[in-house]
Amino acid sequence: MKRVLAAISWIPAVALLAAAAPAQADFAITSFGGSATDSSGHPVTQAGSHPDVTTDVQFSTKMDPSGNAKVDGSLKDISIDLPAGLIADPSAVSRCTSPDLRGTGPTGVDSCPADSQVGVAVVTVFIGGDSPILASVPLYNMVPPKGVPGQFAFNLLSVLVYFNARVTPSGGYVLSTDVRDASQTLALAGTKVTLWGVPGDPRHDPDRPRGVGNRLLRPLITLPTRCSSVPLRTDARANSWEHPDVFSSASFDHDFDGNPLTVDGCARLPFDPSIAIAPTHADAGAPTGLSADVTMPPSIDPGGLAQAHLKRATVELPEGLAISPSSANGLAACSDDQVDVHGDGAVACSDASKIGTVSIDTPLLADPLLGSVYVGTQRSDDPASGEMFRIFVVADDPERGVRIKLPGAIRADAGTGQLTAVFDDNPQLPFTKLHLEFKDGPRAPLTNATTCGTKTASAAFAAWSGRSATAQSSFPVAGCAGASFSPKVNAGAINPVGGAASPFALSIAKPDGDAALTGLSMVLPTGLLARLKGNIGTQVGTATAFAGPGSSPVALPGQVYLEGAYGDAPFSLRVVVPAKAGPFDLGTVTVRQKIYVDPVTAQVTVVSDPVPTIVKGVPVRLQRLDVSVDKPGFMINPTSCAAKALSGTLGAVDGQTAPINVRFQVAGCGDLALKPALALSLSGKGQTTDGGHPAVSATLTQPAGQANPKKVRVTLPLSLALDPDNSNSDALCSFVEGSKPDPTCPASSVVGRATAVTPILDQPLSGPVYFVKNERKDPKSGRSIKTTPKLVIPLVGENGVKLTLTGASTVVDDQLVTTFDNVPDAPVTSFKLDINGGKKGILVVSDADICKSTQIAEQEVDGQNNKTADVDVYIQTPSCPLKVLSKKVGKSSVAIKVGGLGAGKVTVTGHGIKKTTKTITKSTVATITAKRTKGKPGKVTVSFDPAGPAKARKITR
Repeated sequence: MKRVLAAISWIPAVALLAAAAPAQADFAITSFGGSATDSSGHPVTQAGSHPDVTTDVQFSTKMDPSGNAKVDGSLKDISIDLPAGLIADPSAVSRCTSPDLRGTGPTGVDSCPADSQVGVAVVTVFIGGDSPILASVPLYNMVPPKGVPGQFAFNLLSVLVYFNARVTPSGGYVLSTDVRDASQTLALAGTKVTLWGVPGDPRHDPDRPRGVGNRLLRPLITLPTRCSSVPLRTDARANSWEHPDVFSSASFDHDFDGNPLTVDGCARLPFDPSIAIAPTHADAGAPTGLSADVTMPPSIDPGGLAQAHLKRATVELPEGLAISPSSANGLAACSDDQVDVHGDGAVACSDASKIGTVSIDTPLLADPLLGSVYVGTQRSDDPASGEMFRIFVVADDPERGVRIKLPGAIRADAGTGQLTAVFDDNPQLPFTKLHLEFKDGPRAPLTNATTCGTKTASAAFAAWSGRSATAQSSFPVAGCAGASFSPKVNAGAINPVGGAASPFALSIAKPDGDAALTGLSMVLPTGLLARLKGNIGTQVGTATAFAGPGSSPVALPGQVYLEGAYGDAPFSLRVVVPAKAGPFDLGTVTVRQKIYVDPVTAQVTVVSDPVPTIVKGVPVRLQRLDVSVDKPGFMINPTSCAAKALSGTLGAVDGQTAPINVRFQVAGCGDLALKPALALSLSGKGQTTDGGHPAVSATLTQPAGQANPKKVRVTLPLSLALDPDNSNSDALCSFVEGSKPDPTCPASSVVGRATAVTPILDQPLSGPVYFVKNERKDPKSGRSIKTTPKLVIPLVGENGVKLTLTGASTVVDDQLVTTFDNVPDAPVTSFKLDINGGKKGILVVSDADICKSTQIAEQEVDGQNNKTADVDVYIQTPSCPLKVLSKKVGKSSVAIKVGGLGAGKVTVTGHGIKKTTKTITKSTVATITAKRTKGKPGKVTVSFDPAGPAKARKITR
């Protein structure tokens, strides 16, 4: 080899230039081959070993008109892609600079350090005549230019040829060497390049023109650590200056002797990865960063085998160390296109998608390779797929021309939030340490476990060699003093005016370290109601959940809808919160709340389904929940200004509970009017005289916007009393059953029916009227004493909503008094009560004929605002026959007394009197005065047209 170098050293450069005239013919690679051999030239197939690697590429030649052989075009570019996993480590030897390679003497002999030689290049050139000349020159490891990670070069008669080594994502991270814009000075016909597996090996000393230098026995070349019976292929692609757009390609997968270039012996390769994982903070439940190291022992033994390259790493973090919702604040995602995952393009991710940094120590580079960790766009809604939470680890060093892109899949257990990170199909490249550092602070991507103790992360590694390994790393979590549960509740009407419509606001907040909220049962103040009429299925408010640990929870806005029956409740709320924040879309979280109405007080109780503590693998860590029920006209304040309270219970996931007790009060109730109107009528043919049992119809009406009644007391006239037999019948409902909030009494105790119309429901409430045995406790003896029976009215409305009214009966000054005490503070525009008459009627006419005199009852209504409305009520008697009770003839008029009237118009006509009409509203007996006309008064005709649906009547007397 030295003799060859000496033979070409005298050739003048002028002759070389003269031989470089361009040829107009087709340029092509005519042969391409290679080998991996040991010191004896035998093929080497052991994976991870360090053989000498040779590639030989020859280009087409032709004969010129003078009969001399010439190159068939001038080489411009050539690239050679070596098999994946074949590694050349330029840090194994020292480096030469371009000035040293160029040399300073007249012969252009290089002056590179002796220990920077990494092999030999045998170059075939035409310098004159018809025979090519073979020149063997040393190949050096060079200081690469900017943007090139590694470079080899040789000097042939002061013409420097550079081989740039690259590893790119688009090439599958295979080692690619290329020559760009080769000098046209050389009429290059071919090159045979041999890279020494261990450049410091003494067996290469004969081929070192500059001597040995500092002998370093470190491997330069390492065969792949992936075994396969399929031969390894090397590809080449070249073009010429004459036709730069035309490329010639070639490949080989057998050596020069025809042996397949395979790799075996993977079972012999060491594979000893380890991990070290620790959160930034040890405090339980705190948002935290995380450091994670994967370490591989270096492979520097020239006689040994390299560590198998890492193919797959699966790291399972301890349960409790989970994704923090707070990290979504201001966070963006980086798309696959922005990363250009499988391409060579620069990463265009925004800083808002960066959640950490990466440092990679590799023997291929003198200094660590630095980069960033980005959040990837979501490609699935399945947390276990690894496509929902993705990251990109990007190490990018434009100065050295190295760009590594590692997509990572993050799998989250939907039930526990435990995270598993998977990096698969990693490049077949060596590294000694990969360090990830996830950012810290209130918006850190992770949250610590809420329980204390030693936490252990586990890793499972798979090598390209087929081997596997496991490793663990433990760290402490401290600061647990036992999770408390001390939530704070604020609630109230935005417009606290009695009887007014007003938005209602509720806020539940708890310290970040408290146990997770999961249950809610809330009892609204009496009289605080909602106008359900026309609002079923509509949005009635908004809800905002503040989720995540630390001082920067993420706000998740949602909507509140009113719904119909749900479970055993007549009405319900549906709170819908899209769990979308930053780049994370966890779908829609829906929580239903049952709305119960107390059948006695009409007080509303809201019972929530369990509040989720984890959504698709992300712990909610709810810190605050704000609800605003603000649909105009939906919520209605009480008409009582008494101090009230919003009460209930909040439940924690660990079983703890906390009471709700929020003061609630409205004002201005005294400004509300109280003007109810009670209409009473008695009916029943033949039931109007002594001993008869008339039916009773009572209708209480009230315009909207007034104070609601709190107590209604009706005193009947002396002519009406309870029938002593029917009021003591065994058919009455028992005291025990009739005293239940939702009584079920026998049909024999039904004495009537009632209907209530309220502006807050679409449909009226109605139900039977039960006659119920009653009793009281003697304050001295404690014994039960039977009293006058009571009326119990269980009303049922839409969706089964129930309201039970109770009216107590007493006798005061021989008059029957019925009192509905503790009437709910709820608006009722009309309440109609019908009591049956007839043989089993509970009312009896006592020593009177109710058709012969006006019957007057007394109405006493106490309002929720403490106003009163006490009036006399004239009882109508539509069943009484129309009668002329008396007639008094005067000089100018005739006074006619008529009985059996009710509300309506009465008209008298007859001979000798002027037709006269009078409108009456209350009397059952009325006197109509008609003016006389000429002639003596005779027969009188009385016509009565009652108000309402009753038929008109007429008599003549």
